Amino acid sequence: MLSLDYVYQHPQVIREALRRRHDARNIDDMLRLIEQKRSLTKRIDDLYASLKRLKEQIRTTPVEERVSLNQQAKTLSQDLRRLELQNADVDTRVQLQLQSLPNLPHQSVPEDDDQTVKDWGQPMAFYFEPLPHWELGERLGIIDAESGAKIAGSRFVTLRGAGARLERALISFMLDMHTREHGYTEVMPPELVKRSMMVGAGQLPKFEEQVYVCAVDELYLNPTAEVPLLGLHSNSILPPDTLPLRYVAWTTAFRREAGSSSRLTRGLLRLHQFNKIELFQIVAPADSYNAFEQLVEHARAVLQQLELPHRIVALGAPHLPFAAAKTLDLEVWMPGLKSYVEISSISNCEAFQAYRSSIKYRAARNSHAEYVHTLNASGLAIGRTMAAILETYQQADGSIVIPKVLRPYMGTSLLTAMDKRA
Repeated sequence: MLSLDYVYQHPQVIREALRRRHDARNIDDMLRLIEQKRSLTKRIDDLYASLKRLKEQIRTTPVEERVSLNQQAKTLSQDLRRLELQNADVDTRVQLQLQSLPNLPHQSVPEDDDQTVKDWGQPMAFYFEPLPHWELGERLGIIDAESGAKIAGSRFVTLRGAGARLERALISFMLDMHTREHGYTEVMPPELVKRSMMVGAGQLPKFEEQVYVCAVDELYLNPTAEVPLLGLHSNSILPPDTLPLRYVAWTTAFRREAGSSSRLTRGLLRLHQFNKIELFQIVAPADSYNAFEQLVEHARAVLQQLELPHRIVALGAPHLPFAAAKTLDLEVWMPGLKSYVEISSISNCEAFQAYRSSIKYRAARNSHAEYVHTLNASGLAIGRTMAAILETYQQADGSIVIPKVLRPYMGTSLLTAMDKRA
């Protein structure tokens, strides 16, 4: 979240950021509310000072001469209470508007269109027409969309046999890589989070209609592990020599995605429930963009080990996630779809989430506390990785070659229709 003082002092910066994001909102009403709040705050402070002086005068005045002074003190107290109630109302309205403001795009973010930064690997040439993964999965008996819809509705699936085992293998492989080779600490957080955690991460109030909520308890099903990982350190000041903090978590993500018009709604590409490996870093501001480049390489390493052709795409300002100052997407080639599909989104949120969640650090003992920077990346989305493997490694007979790095986890090098019960 952007601070009240920053918005008030730099309105043109905010307007320019909104323009770059193609956000047409007018911040004039917000600025008027901020001006009103600042005026009320000053009046309240002045009244407190006057009341303090008056009480001191009353204390040193003979009792028989205090009637008029007591009446003045009563009137001041009533005025003070009225202004405090008015200020609380204005503050609530200001905070709601501040919470709705997206992060400021970094200067390096493309102005409009997304830009391909780098390609890796060549899409495989097939001598037959490659099938999309949902057809492959159905023929192999490992992806069961019909039972998923029967149990929970559309855009839920059931994985069976070797499909369930492949999902589990991918989770273990990615966690092992990020903890053993990249130095992340594995965390298994709760799948339910408080509203304050969602607000801190920037999920609310922006995405109120996109999340699953347990209304009685006011707990939210996790839309991404970024939320609880950020919450680990909310309302805290990290001591010297703590940073950087690097976490990896496997969680199940839940997203309603109400009104989504994406064509990628079949198979494993846009489910309401899916497994994901999340990379999350908390760093000092000076190290922020070095950590960002590191995150990109850590996420790419998974695709490289699986030998899946992919590309890096820099998102233009209009397409940035709400909390991000800069985002790079990894897009994997899907032969059956004949297109690239996002498989990881890597974002630097700078101090945006830290301010909302009140996470600071001290660079040295007794030094001034500063807001940290937070970064996140999918490392990777499991379902989409499975989909890419099925499409990339399919054979003419419908079998699937297992990537070399997954064979120790799977105990086989080939998936066939005979494996559906495995």
